[in-house]
Amino acid sequence: MKARTPLFGLALAGTALALAIAGGAARAADPVKLVMVGAWPPGVSSAADIGIHFKDEVNRLAEGRLVIEFRGSSDVIPTFDQPEALVRGVFDIWYGAPNYWAGVVPGGYVTELSRYEIPDNGPGSELFQFMVDMYEKAGVRYLGHYSGEPDTGNHFMYTQQPVSGIGDLEGLKIRVPPLTRFFVKEVGAEPVTLPPGEVYLALERGTVEGFTWPFYDGFTNFGWQEVSKYIIHHPLYRDGISINMNLDKWNSLPKDVQDVLHEAARKTQRWSTGWVSAFQATQLAGMQKGGMKVIEFTPQEAEQWTQTADAALWAHFKSVLSADDYAKARKLLGFE
Repeated sequence: MKARTPLFGLALAGTALALAIAGGAARAADPVKLVMVGAWPPGVSSAADIGIHFKDEVNRLAEGRLVIEFRGSSDVIPTFDQPEALVRGVFDIWYGAPNYWAGVVPGGYVTELSRYEIPDNGPGSELFQFMVDMYEKAGVRYLGHYSGEPDTGNHFMYTQQPVSGIGDLEGLKIRVPPLTRFFVKEVGAEPVTLPPGEVYLALERGTVEGFTWPFYDGFTNFGWQEVSKYIIHHPLYRDGISINMNLDKWNSLPKDVQDVLHEAARKTQRWSTGWVSAFQATQLAGMQKGGMKVIEFTPQEAEQWTQTADAALWAHFKSVLSADDYAKARKLLGFE
């Protein structure tokens, strides 16, 4: 047998090096994968559809560098356990109601008081950075608040009797989420906590006399127009979702991938303003077709409604934020 020549050995070494480089390039080209969990399932909740739109926008813009995979909602992790699970790194990215963070980031839903078209003014703004800083203290990267337009993307109240102003709410039992309970208490009504799935029966049986809900979010999917009588057509607080990410996972991402997430946030925030408002219009048509009547207050009553709602929620935030953060939040949101 002939001895191997040095050239043959060099060829083998070159081949091995080429394979190693090719393998490394393949590994480098593998996308970063993020697991998403949401508060509600898409297709049932219109709010969930915003979270899925963000996911799809990220995957499109990333062009293979990053892939977000939707894992599920309450079938994966109970809804109110999800914020803590995100902090612990059980999954990577989350969508849901901003006020679901009340127990982890007490001021984390202050943008639900926003009067701006984009509730937090979007990535790069001072208000957005204020929210980023607030969430980082809890081990979370804030990725935005997504809502409709200021006069449509809101929570509203529905009652079983006609009301002409705040004074008519005193003594009524009103089903609330965490967000509106302070307002309901302030007007002398009794807040009642019920999951959405129990609202229909509670209205039908008269165990509650009203409730609050952002009606773009599948009001007619629940069939509530069949057992609800009036909508007070004056907004309370901003609706929509927030999107947040585990901070350690965020910090592990290359800068160009972080930029993709911010660009997807900008695009989705702009898209959601029109989408929520248009979808809300179709819901209102279905509600009225089902027999619900719209209540419009006098200008004086409408102003009192707005001022009382704002004051009630600000009073809560004053009790949970530092004096500096409270003052800064009011300034950034245009209340000072």
